[in-house]
Amino acid sequence: MASSLLVPLVAVLAAAAASCGVLLLGASAAASRAPAIYLVGDASGWAVPPANATDALNKWAIRHRFHVGDVLAFKYSNNDSVLLVRRGDYDACNAASPVQARSGTAGAGASVVLLFRLDRPGLFFFISGEPGRCEAGQRMVVHVADSSLGGAPAPAPGGTDDDDEPSRSPSGDRPIPVAFRLFVAAGLGFLGGCFLAALIIWLIVNCRR
Repeated sequence: MASSLLVPLVAVLAAAAASCGVLLLGASAAASRAPAIYLVGDASGWAVPPANATDALNKWAIRHRFHVGDVLAFKYSNNDSVLLVRRGDYDACNAASPVQARSGTAGAGASVVLLFRLDRPGLFFFISGEPGRCEAGQRMVVHVADSSLGGAPAPAPGGTDDDDEPSRSPSGDRPIPVAFRLFVAAGLGFLGGCFLAALIIWLIVNCRR
């Protein structure tokens, strides 16, 4: 009788270990997403868009889901610059006081690639620092998802939110991070397997009496 119960005991322990391992691997994958590099504007690059598509760069940004650590590659083939600005300066195409400024000069037939790392969640406002280009549509709003909140949908570039820093949910309403939920699930699965194993061992011991 006792030996016949060893088979389900081993099966339960193996299932508990397997489920725990799968959940922990899923949590590790969710928490260790590799940063991605995005070429701004794809083939068109960082340039003045056509007159009939002045919102082309913002449409490009909306099509992508950015996360903290991702990198934007601004590529252009002439003298230009990339300015990170505040919301008001973005709306007014004001290049006088940028938060950050990047620039470079390309030789004949060459291209400049400026890399910008998205180091926080929230909104990033970019404009060209060259006169007239921002007004012609060479500007872009990038929304970076907060992975700890599961990622929120990107707001429209013309929204009414004037905050330069990412908005935060009230502490009482803050969702539980996905990785944390996976670790909790793994722990509960492991404890459940241990409980079943202990129950089977108890039955084996008592059946021998």
